Amino acid sequence: KVWSDHQCPDEYTIHNAVVATGEGQIKFPNAFSPNPSGPSDGTYDPNDYSNDIFHPVYKGVVDYELNIFNRWGELIFVSKDPKIGWDGYYRGKLCKQDVYVWKIKVKFVNNEVITRVGDVTLLR
Repeated sequence: KVWSDHQCPDEYTIHNAVVATGEGQIKFPNAFSPNPSGPSDGTYDPNDYSNDIFHPVYKGVVDYELNIFNRWGELIFVSKDPKIGWDGYYRGKLCKQDVYVWKIKVKFVNNEVITRVGDVTLLR
């Protein structure tokens, strides 16, 4: 709403003049050292830096899928929740020290969809 010098009012509305879109990011470490005392449910505290769970650092994620493969291409872990990471166990046994391949498909709040592949070294 505006008024002229003579106090004459006028009004003009622009619908959807500003569109705010969120930003999304996701990053993964390249190594982790699982807890040798046994498997967990994969949940982790983002403020705990113990490095027992392989998980992303992220923001703005609305859809997520993480797959972990061994060196023979066998799928050994799947998570559809970024708050659940891989604890380094497969079928109740601690995996051997090796390099594993991860693949993610993520959708961010701004509707951007990415697929990325990388590797992680499991240290024992």
